[in-house]
Amino acid sequence: MDDSPPHHPEGDHDDLAALDFSAPDVDSNASVLDAFGDYAVDDDSETADVLDAIDPRPYDAEDDELPVPLFTVTNPPGTVTVTTSMDGRVNRIDLSPKATTMTETNLADEIVVIAGLATQDARSAQYSFMLEGMRQQGHENVATHDFLTRDLDLPSPDQAQAARAQVFATRYASNHD
Repeated sequence: MDDSPPHHPEGDHDDLAALDFSAPDVDSNASVLDAFGDYAVDDDSETADVLDAIDPRPYDAEDDELPVPLFTVTNPPGTVTVTTSMDGRVNRIDLSPKATTMTETNLADEIVVIAGLATQDARSAQYSFMLEGMRQQGHENVATHDFLTRDLDLPSPDQAQAARAQVFATRYASNHD
């Protein structure tokens, strides 16, 4: 007895034919960012409650767990804000209404730059946390600093702050709001 599935009488059967991957009819002058308007959140609406309900790590005062530290960086024009968790993963990206005036490429680039700075802040917090823990264990400061920067590639808070100042000074030097 043959256990193979029946074949389509006209030859090969396309298993993906049932899926519709066609692009919707879109105005050629419309931006991909226009779709975000459909998802705008009004803080006074019930939508905020829905978003709180799906928060992956909501903090409840009755929990024994402490809230996870978050690190937020906003670019000088105020168009992009990125928040990361202590491990450097992006937790949230907020865009101001002025972000709609940016090209998609510039906006994507801006998000990547600001996310990198927020991640660096988070990693510098790891550095501080580990440095303090190792001091409490009696480890020598110079060797500990070397281990954290060279072996773990963690920036010190001063290094993270200097990197942010460098990026802001060079990237936004010509922006005078």
